[in-house]
Amino acid sequence: MKYILNSILFLFVLGIVSSCTQKDLTIYNPDNATGPTLTMPSSVTMSMDNKADSVEFSWTPSDYNLQVAVTYSLQMDTVGDNFANAYTLYSGADDHFSITVGDLNSALMGQLELPAEQSASVEFRVVSNISDNVADLNSASQSIDLTPYKTVFPPIYMIGAATGGWDTSLAVEMPSTEPNVYSTIAKFTQDQAFRFFAQPDWGPTSYNYPYFESGTISSLLENAQDGDSNFQFLGATGYYRITVNLKTLTVDMTSVPEPVMYMTGAAIGGWDQPGTGASVKMTFVKENVWKGTADFISGEAFRFFAQADWGPTSYNYPYFADGTVDPMLEDAQDGDNNFKFTGTSGTYEITLNLNDLTVTMTAQ
Repeated sequence: MKYILNSILFLFVLGIVSSCTQKDLTIYNPDNATGPTLTMPSSVTMSMDNKADSVEFSWTPSDYNLQVAVTYSLQMDTVGDNFANAYTLYSGADDHFSITVGDLNSALMGQLELPAEQSASVEFRVVSNISDNVADLNSASQSIDLTPYKTVFPPIYMIGAATGGWDTSLAVEMPSTEPNVYSTIAKFTQDQAFRFFAQPDWGPTSYNYPYFESGTISSLLENAQDGDSNFQFLGATGYYRITVNLKTLTVDMTSVPEPVMYMTGAAIGGWDQPGTGASVKMTFVKENVWKGTADFISGEAFRFFAQADWGPTSYNYPYFADGTVDPMLEDAQDGDNNFKFTGTSGTYEITLNLNDLTVTMTAQ
């Protein structure tokens, strides 16, 4: 009787295992699987003018003939590299991906290290994956020719008595943030002349008044009628924003307040209101850059102020968290997170650069 019961129990358990195996076990056959099919543009215009435009990619789902989570990766590489150094633009479960021309341009130059202004053949493919233990399914690759555009442009310069002097060491830099457009704030002296230069030197390239005559030139400027047909500044001596467009041949000028910056605090003699007492007015160097010299006291704090008053704008230590602050300065950890000077007491020149978020100090 005991033997019969044990036999029945064995057959019952065997039936359960057999039933589960037949029901739950699915065998993957790669010969029956179908990979994704990629759809993408046949051409893409790459330029600053359309950097916000979208480039659309889509693909059909892979068919593994079983229910399984699939991860898709959109890859790109230069033609001929066989995706050996592929960069993944997207990875996820979606069957589509959109990228702006600007971001694609950054990936081409930053990840594939393609040079600007040179056409290159780039291929794309979609890779589907369900497990590290299962071979990926790849779409057929598609290639297009793409020409990355420049995103960093060299500046031009102003040299002349109107902007500081006819000395190349006094050249005023005009940064560029887009092709052919340059802008800065500078101090101009009435009835003095200047000229634009493509380099901080006399040659080889410069742009005088006649160069822009077929465009539009500010009424604050006229032809100096000197040997080089320089620009003569007619406005009142002061600070102006000047913008030059070498494509449309325009020169615009607008009067602006003097760009000021003050330091005040116990580190330089006392917490006097900016513009009074022991506060130090820094010297404007170029747009968003100032220098100043002061006697610093070790262990004391100070802060930068953008007006001759406590507000509305000031710059404390955390403001420069994404930049570089001189090692002789640290966060004072006071209520305003001022700068604390930790160097040896003495005279220092300090440079504040809001463009690069840097504060540097040099002993004098």
